[in-house]
Amino acid sequence: MDYYQWRKKNRRRKRNLQTKKPLNYALKLLKYRVRFEDELRERLKKQGFADEEVESTINTLKKQGYLDDEKAAYLFALDEMRLKLFGPRVVRMKLKSLGVDEEIIERAIEKALEEIDFHEELKRLKGRFKDRWELRDYLYRRGFDPSLIEEILNKIDGGEE
Repeated sequence: MDYYQWRKKNRRRKRNLQTKKPLNYALKLLKYRVRFEDELRERLKKQGFADEEVESTINTLKKQGYLDDEKAAYLFALDEMRLKLFGPRVVRMKLKSLGVDEEIIERAIEKALEEIDFHEELKRLKGRFKDRWELRDYLYRRGFDPSLIEEILNKIDGGEE
């Protein structure tokens, strides 16, 4: 084995040792996107780390501010509502399926609803539909509450006149 092969082999071994640590693996996962506590716990356990190591890693990340379910839920709700135009009902179901606490979900959705202006988004969308009923059905399927749909449609219709 020549020097270059030996060096390559040692680099690979060193890299494997570094990624075997649960904290390094968790930080690697968090580098790509914000994750929820339960989601990260499952990923670490699936990787084969012991329960004590997983809990210690999660506590460390919480203390350092890398892991915050409330912030993650808010960012998730904001993205789903703003970019994918999902309503609160669908966002609530998605967050529940990710294992987020009910109180955190409600606060995140309220905060996201305060920040988003659906009226401008839906004004552009209105041209795709023949009439008001089609748009109403579309919004209901996307997870908007009937009262919110009526409020939005009234503002859109009021703004055109």
